[in-house]
Amino acid sequence: MGQNWKMLVLMAVLLNTANGITTSQCGEVSIESPVVVLGSFVTASCEIGENCTFFDGQDIEIEWRLNDDLIPKSQYTNQSSRKSNLTIPCFNTTQGYLSCFVVLHGQAQLVDVIQITAGYPPSKPRDLNCKTNLTEPVTFSCTWNPGRETNLPTQFTLHKKDSWLSCTKSFGTVSLSCKGAHSCTILRKDFHLYHEMEISVTAHNALGNNTSESVCLDSMDVVKLDPPIIVSVEASQDKCLEIEMEMRKPEWLPANKCSAKLRYKQAGDLQWTVEQPRKMGGGTLRQCGLLHGTEYQFQVQVTFGAGHWSEWSIEKTGCTHESAPSGKLDVWWKVKAGESERSTQVQLFWKPANQFRANGKNLLYTVFFQTSTGMRNPLCSTSELHCAFLQPEHVNRVYITASNTAGESVPTEVCLYTKRALESPVSISSLLSDDHSLWIQWEAPKSLPVTGYVIEWCVVSETLPCRISFMLVPHNCIKTLITENIEPFKCYKISVYPKYKDGFGLPVSVEAYSRQRAPSKVPKLKVEDIGESYAELAWDSVPVDERNGFIRRYTIFYSDKEGKTGMRVVGAPEMRVTLENLKPSSEYKAFLMVSTDAGSLNGTVLTLSTTILDHWSVISTILPACIGLTLFLLITASACFIKHDNLKLNIWPMVPDPANSSIRKWTPPSTQKMNPRLPDIKDLSTSNFSKVSVLDVSAKMLEEKDQKQIGKAEEAGSRSRGNSSGLGESIQDSVFDSSSDDMSPRAYQNTPRVEYSSVICNGYKGQQNPKHKYLRSDSTQPLLHDLTPSPNQCENIWFQGAKEEVSKACQDMEPGEKVRIASWDDFPLLRGLMINEEAEKDSAP
Repeated sequence: MGQNWKMLVLMAVLLNTANGITTSQCGEVSIESPVVVLGSFVTASCEIGENCTFFDGQDIEIEWRLNDDLIPKSQYTNQSSRKSNLTIPCFNTTQGYLSCFVVLHGQAQLVDVIQITAGYPPSKPRDLNCKTNLTEPVTFSCTWNPGRETNLPTQFTLHKKDSWLSCTKSFGTVSLSCKGAHSCTILRKDFHLYHEMEISVTAHNALGNNTSESVCLDSMDVVKLDPPIIVSVEASQDKCLEIEMEMRKPEWLPANKCSAKLRYKQAGDLQWTVEQPRKMGGGTLRQCGLLHGTEYQFQVQVTFGAGHWSEWSIEKTGCTHESAPSGKLDVWWKVKAGESERSTQVQLFWKPANQFRANGKNLLYTVFFQTSTGMRNPLCSTSELHCAFLQPEHVNRVYITASNTAGESVPTEVCLYTKRALESPVSISSLLSDDHSLWIQWEAPKSLPVTGYVIEWCVVSETLPCRISFMLVPHNCIKTLITENIEPFKCYKISVYPKYKDGFGLPVSVEAYSRQRAPSKVPKLKVEDIGESYAELAWDSVPVDERNGFIRRYTIFYSDKEGKTGMRVVGAPEMRVTLENLKPSSEYKAFLMVSTDAGSLNGTVLTLSTTILDHWSVISTILPACIGLTLFLLITASACFIKHDNLKLNIWPMVPDPANSSIRKWTPPSTQKMNPRLPDIKDLSTSNFSKVSVLDVSAKMLEEKDQKQIGKAEEAGSRSRGNSSGLGESIQDSVFDSSSDDMSPRAYQNTPRVEYSSVICNGYKGQQNPKHKYLRSDSTQPLLHDLTPSPNQCENIWFQGAKEEVSKACQDMEPGEKVRIASWDDFPLLRGLMINEEAEKDSAP
C-alpha cells in the first residue's frame, strides 16, 4: 500500500508540474517531527504561499489525507482559505504519508506531502554477560537482551572503561559500534588480561537512547575454555572407572586452578547422572560406585577459576569389571505334549527381575534338576531367554542359573505344577495408551484365592514366529500397563493366567492393537457365480501382517455403463456377497473397500458381465406362474362346485316359483286315501300358459271360505310345531277340506306355449276392489295381481336348505312379532290350479 501511495503522489506531482503548478511555489506541510511514538498524537499544518497566484480570487478548500484515506474534517480547522491545522489523536501506523490537497472546482490538487514514521524509543538493555575466549584469536565478547522491538532503526554501542579499585576509578574509555542487536565482540588489542573493566551498552534511535547497568569484571574471571577431549575410559578397581582427558588451554594457564564436572549414564539410558565439580590435580578423573560389568557413557566440562563452564565434551564409553550375577529371575513356563504319551515337553521362559544384576556380559543360562544325592543334571544351556526340554519322570522342580566369566548366580527354583487347568479369570479387555504400550485389565476369579498373575503376549503373524513376552504381577492387581515389545500396527494376542497355591488356571485372551491404520493390502474380487440378474462375488481374507487393525467391514461398490451405482456392505468375517437386481447381458465394474477402525483402502476394479436371458429362463419363469394360476382356477372351480348352493344363495337369493312349486304334491296320507289318483298331468314347469283362466268368485263366497281357512290354518299351525312338514299339511288340509262345490272352475287344456295372464275381478282378501288391470309377461312364471313380498325364511318352510340361516333369522326377530301362518290364500293362483285339478279329478269317469 505504501509503495502504491508513493507512486500516486509522484504521478500527481508530475501532472501538476506539467500543468505549470509546483508545490514549492504554492505551499508546504510542516510537522514537529517526522518520527513519532507509535500511538501518540500528531499535529501538522498546511499553508498556501502568498506568491501562489494560481488561486487568486477563487474560493478554495484545503483537505488532508493519510496514505489513501481521507481524514475527517473534524480533525482539522481551516484558519483561512490559505492555512489549515491538523491534529491526529492517535497515530497507529508504523509508516504513513500525510498529504495536503486544495479542492478547486470539485477537483483536488496536491500541495505537499510528508512521510511520518512511528515506533518506540529503545528499552534499557539488560542481562549483560561477557566472557573471554583464550583460544586464538583471543577475544572478549558480550551479550544482552535488547528488550522490546522499536520498529525503528536502533544502534547499539558497547562501552569499555579500564578501571581499578572495584571500578571506582576508570580511564581509557573505548566505545565500539555493534553490528548486531544482541552481542558485540572486542578484539584482543582493545582489552587487557587480569585488568578490571567497566562494561555497559547503550541503545539509541530517533526517539531517544537508553544505557544498561554497568558491569565491573576482570577479563580472567569470565574466561570460557574450550571443551576438553576424553582420551580413554578404563576400569581401575571394583566398580570404578578412570577417565583420562586432555584440556584445550594455553600453556601459561595453570591447570590447578581449573575445575571439572563429570556426567555419566548406562548405555541405552536417557537420563544423565551429574557429579559435583572437582579440582583437577592432573588430566585424570575417577568415578566409583558403578555396577559390575556395566557399560557407561561419560562427558566432561571444565572451567577456570570462577569463569564460565565450557561446553560438554564428546561422549566416551567404558565398562566396569565383571562379577558373578546377583538376584533372581522372573520365570514362566508352559507345557506341550511330547512325542510319547508319557513324555511332557516344557517350554521355559525367563527374564531379569528388578533386583537382578548381570554384572557382566555374555551371560549363560543353565537349566537343571537335582537328584536325591544333590547331583546336578542339566536339561538345557543357552544364552537366550528361553529353552525347551522333556520333563523327566518324577521331577517336579527344576532350577535355572545365570553365569559369566566371574561366577554364577544363585539358582532360581521353578515348580512344575501338575494342576494347570484351574479356574480362569472372568473377563479381559484392552485399552489404548500410546504407540508402544497397552493397558490390560481383567476380572479376578470368583472362587479360588489367587497368588498372582502371569501376563503373556506375542505378535499374531503368519510369517513371524510367536516370541512370547511375559510379566508377573501381584495377586491384588487387576490392571497393568504393557510396555515391552509393543509396536504400532501389529496385532498382539494377550493372555492372563491366574497363579494358585498349587497350580495355574486357564487363561483368558484378547487381541489388541496399540495403534491402527488403513490396511496395506486389499484382496482381489473373484466371481463365484453369475447369472442374468445376479453375481456372486468372493474374496480371500487380508493377511494378518497387512491388516494394520481390526477388519470391521467390506464394502463392494459397483456401477454399470450408464453410471448407475450401487453398494453392498458386508460385516467381517463374511467374505462373500451376492449382487442382485442386475440387468441381463450388461457389463458392470466393481471394486472392494476394506475398512478398519482407523481407515479404509480400495482394491482393484473387477469387470464382470451378466449372462443373456435364454428361452429356458423365460420358460422357467412363466411356467411356474401358469401352473400356479391353473391350480388357483381349479381350486376355485372345485370350491364353487362343492359350495354351489351357498354360492347360488349369495348371488341369486331364492324367490318362490309358484309355477314350479312342489307344494301341490304335499298331500297327507289321509287325503291320498280319500281322493283317488288322477291321471298324470303334464309338468307345468315345462309349459307356458297362454290362456287366461278367469275366476269369477263372489265376495260373499270368498269371505266365508277365508274364515274357514283361517280357522283351520291356526289349528294346523299349532300341530306343525313338532312336525317339519306341518306347514304343507295345514295348507293342504285347508284346501281339501273346503267345499269345492261353491266354485266351479273351468277346465283348462295344456298347450305348447301359453302366455300367462290373469284378470281378477274381485278384491283380494277383503281389500278394496281396484280397477281392472291386465298383466302380461313373457316369463314362464305366473304373475300375481298384487306383488306380495316374500315371507321371512322363518315363516316359509320351503327354505329347508338353509336351516342355520333360518334359525338365526328367527332368533333376530323382535319380541312379540307374530309369525304369520302360510295358507292357500297367500297363493291365489296356486289355489286356482289346485281347484281346477280337483275339479278334473271329480269329473273324470
